[in-house]
Amino acid sequence: MCKLKPLLNKWLEEADSSSGSPTSIDKIAAQGRKRKKRTSIEVSVKGALESHFLKCPKPSAQEITSLADSLQLEKEVVRVWFCNRRQKEKRMTPPGGTLPGAEDVYGASRDTPPHHGV
Repeated sequence: MCKLKPLLNKWLEEADSSSGSPTSIDKIAAQGRKRKKRTSIEVSVKGALESHFLKCPKPSAQEITSLADSLQLEKEVVRVWFCNRRQKEKRMTPPGGTLPGAEDVYGASRDTPPHHGV
């Protein structure tokens, strides 16, 4: 604690003297890469992306570029939309590959226990 005390005192003095102005940590953070504002996608554009996704969930870079040009979106926005949509698909599809309550090959529901020689 003894070695830290001078450093803490110096930090407190800097914090008190800068009152209101950005601290050196804030300045460093501001120099970093800034995030782009969230893109809102129109319903018609979303429909076009969705229909393309159903045909091809993992388009090539060339397909993404042409799709972005035709929809008048940035290539990065289209690329990220497809990444997010694939993740959504993963979340919606359980590991077994069927939805809850779906029947198995023998016609029995997965939620009901199997009958063993009654």
